[in-house]
Amino acid sequence: MHHPDINIHPHSVYLFPSLWSFLRCDLRWAKRVANTSQGGGEGFEFVLNKWKPYYFACGESNGFHCQSGMKFFVMPTFRWY
Repeated sequence: MHHPDINIHPHSVYLFPSLWSFLRCDLRWAKRVANTSQGGGEGFEFVLNKWKPYYFACGESNGFHCQSGMKFFVMPTFRWY
């Protein structure tokens, strides 16, 4: 549901190589994994192929979105059957 007073900004998604670059929102070595049309709406698919933390953030506005909190990390877990 869209509220007319809310500004909608496009969001890209970047994968950061380390916790340090993620915490600093340092995009120099980050890899774009979704562009602004993929970063919203239905989203995108990313395969976690190693058991390690993955750090993601929006790269728009030269890192301002990341610094504003538009970021998250994922830690894959073992699947128990």
